[in-house]
Amino acid sequence: MTNSEYQELVEFLDRKFDEVDRRFDQTATKDEMRAQQAETRRHFEVVAEGMRGQLQQVAEGLVNLDRKLDRFREEVETEFQEVKSMFRFSYTELDRRIASLEQGFATLQERVARMEARRV
Repeated sequence: MTNSEYQELVEFLDRKFDEVDRRFDQTATKDEMRAQQAETRRHFEVVAEGMRGQLQQVAEGLVNLDRKLDRFREEVETEFQEVKSMFRFSYTELDRRIASLEQGFATLQERVARMEARRV
């Protein structure tokens, strides 16, 4: 083999090795990208699952809050009805007492008027 043939062979092999290296690099890059994509997807799925759990907790909390609010409304309504009943009772009792006082006052006025009429 001559020196020029040897040189051509070396150049040819260098080109071929360079092509193989490029293909290998591209394949490795594709594999790395696929691995990164898979890792990103796994990470996203973990985050999404965590968010689903948190969303479920928030939904359960809202349901519980709604139930508490309903119970509170019922309690307030019951107490409000009791207060209204107490006011009605108190109003009726006060009305009776005022009527009694007015009647007593009217009686006293009549007596005072009769006494003053006798004096004259």
